[in-house]
Amino acid sequence: MSHSRSRIKVGAAALAAAGAIGATLVGGSGQAVAASAAYPLSSCIGLSPNVVDLPYNPTRVIVADYAGKTYLTTEFSSLWGYQSAVRLDLRNLRTGKRLSLRSDRRVSPPYVGTHQISFPTSQIGTGRVSATLSSVNRNALWSVPATTCSGTIVVR
Repeated sequence: MSHSRSRIKVGAAALAAAGAIGATLVGGSGQAVAASAAYPLSSCIGLSPNVVDLPYNPTRVIVADYAGKTYLTTEFSSLWGYQSAVRLDLRNLRTGKRLSLRSDRRVSPPYVGTHQISFPTSQIGTGRVSATLSSVNRNALWSVPATTCSGTIVVR
């Protein structure tokens, strides 16, 4: 009987410790955390510049905001790696403000490639924003323009 009581006590102590650590990590650290959300992109599948590879397919824009700046991230993958240049055109649907941004990134397997773009939120304003993504992907031999895709994001 005492062996099972010991196991219960050890299990309860481990659970309490894990709960305390989890509470600290989730919200008790006292540091500000950027709010973020993911918004889908439509018709965004295109060819990779490599003959045999995963298709270029950034399916979403992740939007985060912190301290007056907006951060946008898209993701793409490859089995072999290549360079991707993106132009992101934004238009605030409420104010009509426009903004064009660029990113040039390399995806190197086994990692996911990301285009990360940041700008002061005041440049586009808050609210619903139309986002149009155009890209050209290249390897050592050639460049392949990918399809243009779009979606609507919310800037806070």
